[in-house]
Amino acid sequence: MAIEVNKIYNEDCFDTMKRMEDRSINVILTSPPYNMTKRKGGYADSGRYDVYKDWKTEKEYLDFTKNLFNEFNRIISDNGVVLYNFGYSIENPALPYKLVTEIVENTNWRLVDTICWKKSSGLPFPANKCRLSRTWEYVFVFAKNGMINDFFIDKGIASISEKTNQIYYNVFYNYIEARNNDEKTNKLNQATFSSELVVKLLDLYSSDGFIIYDPFMGTGTTAIGCLKSKKQLYYIGSEISEEQVKYSIERINKTHFV
Repeated sequence: MAIEVNKIYNEDCFDTMKRMEDRSINVILTSPPYNMTKRKGGYADSGRYDVYKDWKTEKEYLDFTKNLFNEFNRIISDNGVVLYNFGYSIENPALPYKLVTEIVENTNWRLVDTICWKKSSGLPFPANKCRLSRTWEYVFVFAKNGMINDFFIDKGIASISEKTNQIYYNVFYNYIEARNNDEKTNKLNQATFSSELVVKLLDLYSSDGFIIYDPFMGTGTTAIGCLKSKKQLYYIGSEISEEQVKYSIERINKTHFV
């Protein structure tokens, strides 16, 4: 591999991926910017990040996502998966469905599962008389076209029928309860998930020696989750914010001594 493992690169993810060898990544686990909009029309900076600006139109955002998954297709192993945490908001309630459609129709990826992540606390809409409080988000699971029955998943064998040799696997449900985030990082990033969620996802979709890539590493949560996992995992991250990379490294150094 042309780049190092267990390192976060302060750059655009497309620049990092250009230097990756083909099929060198086992799992991509990330939560991209959700492309929030102003409440009174027009796409603009949501103020959720210290550097990134949510300025893309819907078409620009969908094209960006298509290009992202096309590059994922090159760097990830044939049996690898993409775990894509994406939520909706008042501003973009239909965008997750449009995003999945764009990926499935215009890339080599297929949706194989949708996991519901139940958060420790919900996001209320107290000023809106019609909207429900949102207490869960999606984690979309994608596998390559042609691999929808052969992608890696660590379910384990529960039993084998003596009569038919039919294999039965342990049961896992598409519902995960995990904290919203590890700690408050509002000055840098208001849209973080938790290392608890990362660990639970990687318990199922990884194995010893796997390399996990997060193209939007943010405050380092995916890296922390890899370190907390009982499996021997390696991480690579990309993050355009210099301050978030510095903060991530501080968190990682602390985790090593816990």
